[in-house]
Amino acid sequence: MKAVLTGFIWLVLFCSACVNDNEKEMFPHIVVVDSVIQGQVAWFNLDSTLNDQLNNVDPLRFWGDMERGRDHNRMDSAALVMDGARNYLTGFIGRYDSLAISLWFLPMPNYNKLFLFDYGFGQFSAGLDAITSATMPRFRMFLQQDTARWYWTNTLDFYFWHHMYLEIGDTINPPKLYIDGYMPDTLSRPWRMHPITDLIYFCRPSNADIMDTLMFRGYIDEIRIFNKFLKEEEVLSLFWEGITNEKNVKNVKSVKSVKNVKNVKSVKNVKNETKVKIE
Repeated sequence: MKAVLTGFIWLVLFCSACVNDNEKEMFPHIVVVDSVIQGQVAWFNLDSTLNDQLNNVDPLRFWGDMERGRDHNRMDSAALVMDGARNYLTGFIGRYDSLAISLWFLPMPNYNKLFLFDYGFGQFSAGLDAITSATMPRFRMFLQQDTARWYWTNTLDFYFWHHMYLEIGDTINPPKLYIDGYMPDTLSRPWRMHPITDLIYFCRPSNADIMDTLMFRGYIDEIRIFNKFLKEEEVLSLFWEGITNEKNVKNVKSVKSVKNVKNVKSVKNVKNETKVKIE
C-alpha cells in the first residue's frame, strides 16, 4: 500500500511540474533590464522619495497631504495616494519635441473626467473619463492637445492597477497608447509639440480654474520619462515587471551588457545560465 501511495504522489508531482513548465512556455515574461533601455531621462519610483533615480532632473514636488499606500508590486508604503481634491505632483523634466511617458495608476471610483498628467501647459495631456452606468462607473482613456481630444474605445476598471505607456510629439507618427502592455489603436494623424515650458503636472490639469473638478483620485506609481520611443518588447518589459511580484527576474528574453545591469537585485536563468546579484 505504501509503495502504491508513494508512486501516486510522485506521479502528481511530475504532472504538476509539467504544467508549470508549459505555463512558462505559453506565457513568457519578456524582461529587458533598465540599463538596456535607451532614452530614459527620468525615473521616479516614488517608494520613499520624489527624487529622480537617474539624477538627471530635479525632484518632483508634492502638493497636498502626502499619504502612501501599497504599490503595484504589493509593497506597502511604496505608492502615492492621490485624494482627487488637493494632492498632485509637479516638476520640470526638460523640453522635448518627442516624449514618452510610462506610469502605473490605480483609479478609484469617480464620476468625473480626471487628468493623469499635463505637459507644457496643455501641449499634451492624458486622463480618464468616467462612464456612468446602472451598476458601477468605468473609465475610458483620452488624449488631449489644446482643444483636440481622442478617446480610446475600450474601458478600464477601477480598483485595479493599470500600466500606461504613451508616445507623444512625434512629427511623423501619430501618438501610440499602450495599456497593460497592449496597444489598442492609434490616432489618425501626428500631434506635434513645441512646448514653451517643460513643466509637467501629474494628477491635475494645468488650468487652475478647472483643477478642483478634474484631479485624479487613486494611486500612482513608477513614473518614467523617455525622449526616445521604446520598442514593443521594452514596453512589455515595463508592464511585466510590475505584475510578476518576484524579487528574482526569470525567463529573461533579452539581456545585454550583463555587467552593466542596474536597478535589479538578482537576475537568473539568463541564456548562458549566468547568475548576477547586485545589491
